[in-house]
Amino acid sequence: MEILLSHFYKLLSKFIFIFFFNCVVSQAIAKNIHDCDLTWIADHPIKECTDLYEKKISSLTETQKQYFEDEFKKILNHKVLGAVSADLAYLFKDYPTSTVLFTKLQINEKVDKANKDYTTKVSFGDPVLSVYENYEFILQQYKILSHMLEKKGKLEAEEKNMLSISKQRTQCLGDILDDLIDNPEKSVDRKFIIDKCYQ
Repeated sequence: MEILLSHFYKLLSKFIFIFFFNCVVSQAIAKNIHDCDLTWIADHPIKECTDLYEKKISSLTETQKQYFEDEFKKILNHKVLGAVSADLAYLFKDYPTSTVLFTKLQINEKVDKANKDYTTKVSFGDPVLSVYENYEFILQQYKILSHMLEKKGKLEAEEKNMLSISKQRTQCLGDILDDLIDNPEKSVDRKFIIDKCYQ
């Protein structure tokens, strides 16, 4: 009887250990997925997110990829650019390709250019910081896009163009935002950023 109980406790302790380990691992994965959700304005770890997106794409079947490609084309047919951008952000969660991210960012730029309120001030010293944080978020997405493309290595002509634009945006936005951080009393109009960076 004691031998049976001893054996039972060993099995139970193994089960508890495995169960606990699985919980910890799944929480870590969930945290990474949440950290890399570009529908949230947050600090996204560039390398970790790029790796996660790569794993996500490689885990998809050809049928799934085709489904998401069809969804991508459907989204682009929408007439309202703001809606297209939002839909692409959600598509990117399931289908995180450089093309989806680049297209979303380019549409965001069109929306930004079409926005009549060019005089909105961008400043690190602004207590609300929402406008500054929005451009910081855009910068981070371009950094992620650049890393995704650079990691791929051999690029098609269209991808080389995407990388070139992404690097230009990263440099330009980075310079402006760094200058605003270094000079918290300084501010620039949105128009200045749009004219300088969105060529």
